[in-house]
Amino acid sequence: MIWIYTTEMLLYLCFSLLMGSLLIHLIPSRRKPEVKVSKRVLQLSILGIALLSAAPVIRLILFLYEDVGLILTIQNVLGEFEVGQAWSITLIISIFFYLFVSIAPVFKSKVLIGISLLFTFMLLLCLGWASHAASLTDWSGFVFHTVHFTAATIWVGILLMVSWFSISSQNWLPFLKWFTPVALFCLATISATGLFIMTLAVEVEDYQNAWLMPYGQTILIKHLIILPLLLFAYINGILIRRKLQCGDMINPIPWAKAESVVLLLIFAATGILGQQEPPHSIEAYLRGTGVSEIFNYFYAGEIFPAMQLQFDFNLLGLLFMVLGCAFGVLVVFCFKQKAPAYLSVLMGIFCVLAIYAGLMTSIG
Repeated sequence: MIWIYTTEMLLYLCFSLLMGSLLIHLIPSRRKPEVKVSKRVLQLSILGIALLSAAPVIRLILFLYEDVGLILTIQNVLGEFEVGQAWSITLIISIFFYLFVSIAPVFKSKVLIGISLLFTFMLLLCLGWASHAASLTDWSGFVFHTVHFTAATIWVGILLMVSWFSISSQNWLPFLKWFTPVALFCLATISATGLFIMTLAVEVEDYQNAWLMPYGQTILIKHLIILPLLLFAYINGILIRRKLQCGDMINPIPWAKAESVVLLLIFAATGILGQQEPPHSIEAYLRGTGVSEIFNYFYAGEIFPAMQLQFDFNLLGLLFMVLGCAFGVLVVFCFKQKAPAYLSVLMGIFCVLAIYAGLMTSIG
């Protein structure tokens, strides 16, 4: 299963690179750092989307082909399953998109960038069509998943461009003036749509009980990674801006890279979540599949399908929670002490792990 999770994360990365490379070229040069992006990035991202989005289709074919044969299974999956139909259209759009960016000087014309963004949005619609959220509702899941992922690719894509493809930090203050509100808007959109998507599979009141399953465990870890992400957003959006306004000599690029790494960790968790079957009934899932192995590792009590998880904070759990908060403080402290940005990333990861261990060991 690792290969399917990896392809899903790389697919999200390709979408972000595609979106970011197009959007950053719409921004006037005086309001952004100088960014050097080759057309090859566009081409590889499009190829990546076409190939990586086939992973769920291949997985489904491998699961079904032994019963009716390979050729007939391929025909059925591509013709009758939504995931197969969505990929077929994705492949067609990707071919035309690739030819378009290969022939046209896309980065030299805002009209051509607009056409490329239209191609990108059509690919995003195909991704939303093939999502679990779309399969659980008539149309709302499709809409909310598309909006959710579009906001994520805008935020991550622009951040990837300025952190990994910029050649200097010149004009960073003018960049922050427009990017900070864009990032906040994307965060609000992602949070609102993400909550709706989550409730399609797990009711809010069952959020804690869902930790019994791999699906719920993944949701929890994804949500916990948001904590260091907010800390890095605070560093990049507020602390660095203050230092630049005061004329301090600081290179913001490593810290933008650090924030992008945390966002990629969320992509990894999202990739795992997107390839797990959402439970329609926690009790029924536990009767048929059993409890999550990682939950079973932490929980020493008796486990039964109808159980209701309750918090019973103990000394060990509280120590882990305090440790997690301390690591969160160290994320910002490392910045203020001018330590390398990667140390803050490590502190952020330790923050997530410690709080996670605190929650798991506090279940009575």
